Amino acid sequence: MSSTGWDNFWKDQRQSFWHAMQIATGYFAGQFQKRFQIKQTDTIFDYGCGPGFVADALAKNNISITGADINEFYLEQCRKNHPAASFIHITTEVTANEQILSAALNNKRFDYIIVVSVAQYMKNAAELEAVVKMLLTYLKAGGKLVLADIIDGNTSSLKDALSLLFHYIKIGRVPTFVRFMLYLLFSNYRKVSGKMPLLLIPEQAIRDIAVNNSLTYEKVNGLTIQKTRCNYVLSPKQ
Repeated sequence: MSSTGWDNFWKDQRQSFWHAMQIATGYFAGQFQKRFQIKQTDTIFDYGCGPGFVADALAKNNISITGADINEFYLEQCRKNHPAASFIHITTEVTANEQILSAALNNKRFDYIIVVSVAQYMKNAAELEAVVKMLLTYLKAGGKLVLADIIDGNTSSLKDALSLLFHYIKIGRVPTFVRFMLYLLFSNYRKVSGKMPLLLIPEQAIRDIAVNNSLTYEKVNGLTIQKTRCNYVLSPKQ
């Protein structure tokens, strides 16, 4: 991520996206559990965990996770709500994070590593591949790395907004939707996105990452509220 762009935006975030993130990540957590039939014994690493909303949702089923994020305020919320779990303060530099995770995880391996709504804030597909390579170190044989909420050339802002609206109507949270859209239109988020557009990652880039790292990949529908976003599951070849 840029040292003057999205990384600073997310490092400084407090509660502007709070309710929208909670709804979106809660939805993902529910679909993630259903899709992969997550068990209490499964080990999960949430890379880019934010305030811990996935952890909150999974905790309802007595499933604990390990998390990592660049925002210390978010991590404080995670540690407050899940004192028995481990949450790691990382940076936006892959080289630094390799050292941080090596020290913090101490060769621990996970059944699932999830990266949700993170890739679009990276510089390019090469950075995403570097992150994938780093995370594979901590994936069990037979484990799955889930890249969720990926934007590509087929992503439609209008269709995604309508998907969000219908979901918010369904759960009775229309005022939250309105506040979220107003924030996107009139906040620093819009200013930063004007200078640094969200990264589009075509399926071919995911395919290349899979080939380069001896992985299989599967495109999975329905993990996120936004219907035109993409989700991929990467697994080591057996």
